[in-house]
Amino acid sequence: ENFPIGIDYDRFHDMYDNPEVVRKRETLLNDSIGKKILFSVDRLDYSQGLVHRLNGFEEFLTTYPEWRGKIVFYMVVVPSRDSILQYQDLKHELEETIGRINGKFGDFTWSPIVYLYRSLNFAELIAGYTSADIALITPIRDGMNLVAKEFVASRKDKKGVLILSEKAGAATELNGALLINAFDKTATSSAIYQALIMSENEQTDRMH
Repeated sequence: ENFPIGIDYDRFHDMYDNPEVVRKRETLLNDSIGKKILFSVDRLDYSQGLVHRLNGFEEFLTTYPEWRGKIVFYMVVVPSRDSILQYQDLKHELEETIGRINGKFGDFTWSPIVYLYRSLNFAELIAGYTSADIALITPIRDGMNLVAKEFVASRKDKKGVLILSEKAGAATELNGALLINAFDKTATSSAIYQALIMSENEQTDRMH
């Protein structure tokens, strides 16, 4: 039989009010005043569609220039197998793409993408989830994807929008997400825009 893997819901849900999380969330929000926050966290792996995700964000900035300077993408990539040549190549391609997008759209006061190549501790992770207006979780193939479930579980405030690849196993369970084809940069761009203009009532309904 099939037994879908899950997470410790209460552990993520209850951390919303943890003092360390509150402090880190406030710092992140203060650093991003006047901007919407797009957030993702993944291990370094081909299956996670990292470069495809960046291409979708670039398409968004191209298609909706009115959002330039009003959104920041916090992209966290957790080191994984980086001693293997192919993964070193993936990291290089990823960082080259980030540099190109920041150079193309950024200026002295705004970088579209803030990139971290390291692990986060639990409080940092929850602060990232609970600060985000949008979680962009777009693997090109994934048996489940627990990050998507963690994001939803952490949102005690019932706010935020999950954009999720239809190729993630979690997509069959998290039907309140905006589902996309991770290979389709136009669909990714449109989903980001839809999430940004979504009413709080709809956010709450979907998150619930």
